Amino acid sequence: MEQNIKLNALTISEKNVRKVSAADVEDQQLIASIGSQGLLQNLIVVKSKKRGKFEVVGGGRRLAALQHLAENGDIAKDYAVRCVVKDQTDATEASMAENLKAAMHDADWFSAYMQLNEQGMSAEDIAKKFGHSVTDVRKLLKLGGVAPVILQAFRNRELDKKEVMAFTVSDDQEKQAAVFAEMKEGYGFSAWEIRSRLLPENVRSTEPMAVFVGLEAYEQAGGSVASDLFQEVTYLNDPELLKSLAEAKIERLVAEKKVEGWKWVEYTFGGFWSSPFASMRRVEPEIEVDLPEALSARLAEIDARLNVLNEKPMPEWTEEEDEEHDRLTDEERDLQEQKENSRVFSVGQKAEAGVLILIGREGEPEYREGIVKPEDGEKGSEGEDEQGAVDVPKKPDESAALLSDLSAYSLQALQADLMDSPELCFDLSVFNMALQRVAQSFLRPCDISVQWAEFSPKDILETKAAEKIQKTRDGLNLVWMNEETEADMFRAFQSLTMPDKLAIHAFCVAQSLRSSSSVIAELVKEQINFDLSALWQPTKENYFKRVKREKLLDILVELKGTDLAAGMANAKKRDLAELLDGLEESKGWLPPQMRPEAVEG
Repeated sequence: MEQNIKLNALTISEKNVRKVSAADVEDQQLIASIGSQGLLQNLIVVKSKKRGKFEVVGGGRRLAALQHLAENGDIAKDYAVRCVVKDQTDATEASMAENLKAAMHDADWFSAYMQLNEQGMSAEDIAKKFGHSVTDVRKLLKLGGVAPVILQAFRNRELDKKEVMAFTVSDDQEKQAAVFAEMKEGYGFSAWEIRSRLLPENVRSTEPMAVFVGLEAYEQAGGSVASDLFQEVTYLNDPELLKSLAEAKIERLVAEKKVEGWKWVEYTFGGFWSSPFASMRRVEPEIEVDLPEALSARLAEIDARLNVLNEKPMPEWTEEEDEEHDRLTDEERDLQEQKENSRVFSVGQKAEAGVLILIGREGEPEYREGIVKPEDGEKGSEGEDEQGAVDVPKKPDESAALLSDLSAYSLQALQADLMDSPELCFDLSVFNMALQRVAQSFLRPCDISVQWAEFSPKDILETKAAEKIQKTRDGLNLVWMNEETEADMFRAFQSLTMPDKLAIHAFCVAQSLRSSSSVIAELVKEQINFDLSALWQPTKENYFKRVKREKLLDILVELKGTDLAAGMANAKKRDLAELLDGLEESKGWLPPQMRPEAVEG
């Protein structure tokens, strides 16, 4: 039987099975909803032993919300509440049935908020009515605005919530649906790849070049942005403008550095180890500047004290002496670094060498000084004919930027294949740590850092190697990362099987490989039977259209013989690039400098 009962005649019943209230945020949302919409669902009550009173067995949270509104004066204390009156014998069963209602799917919530917005309610209005923050409402509206096919896939559990969030970086539903369809036919979904496909050219505000230029400078120059509400990241929509601003800023740094008298000053937006400069000789500053007396005196003090400590066997050190030793050792290393940095390049060194400026991981400019180009390092009669004339080096067929990209492709592919060899990765990491640390005279637990190689090519995330790396990462057992504290994470990590640990170790070590052309890299290639052509192929975009027309004709001769090349002698570079891109013979072909014999020779 349903009837209206005054609010001040209602109390909570012991038969109400929900003994624990919902979270405060949910309570606030319920209060806001009832305050704006009224009570949309009746309470379930039984008659109390107290005359004129009723006990609520179903709807305890709604009763608490009504009482809160009454206490604040938002509704009357005798507010009429719609109730269904049950017998005492039915009370517990009714309370359980009340709490067995299926929760509304998140996708339906997203759509409902979107409908309210389309009906004219602002994010602020919705927030006020339903007890959310405005920021949360904007996020819900973003989720409600994704392509219908994505919401349906979320309902069908084809996508999780993080993946739906990733689709919101673009408001273009057609583009969202197209990316969804492509990935559904591929290797599945990942939030990282969804964002990459929706914003292939956009640059994250946290990337080094964006930090170097600065978001304010970019926007002042007319650059537009897109926001990711769920990652608190801004995407810069105009990479060409960003690059031009970065070039203008770094050119100013080049001009400042040239004043110092260096033979050359250049810059790169790629990583140092993936650039041609990494293999060039470097000179160390040869002039030692007099150190401040205070610094020299402090070094002497530290050395004397460490000698005293080291005369005593380490097991006999007190805790205070142990801490003092660590502190003094740290200070000594810092002061020695200052001493090394006090050396300067001579005028003669600067006349022979140059400086490479690049952007560091945090967006700050970095200077690699003292680099000697091969042609500048050759002295004496080499390169001179009998009359003393110097041979002009042949200009390479590929630009420095292309050579840098080819080096990056090669390194990425080697990293991807190296991940399949956990034992080799273990040998590499221990060998590397031993080279750095075994000779040290003091103990420091776990002073290890992993720096992953930086890549500059625009399509570096679209290669087969990138796909393999992502697939490898997706296959790692990372359940331990779900723990809340560092200690719990470590304990969970320790419980992994050894194969799981070795797989994680291999993934990290492989991506820290710094060069694909070093002596060690060549040994690695030999041991894993590395085949670069299986993971990278030259295409029109990444290679053919970036070399000279004459070079394309040479490649055509190599692949198809002189007859076809002769017939294409007058063809445009664009047509030659298209032709080579489609040739069956191009599959498996590599530029000369990427072939194994290029290193062996």
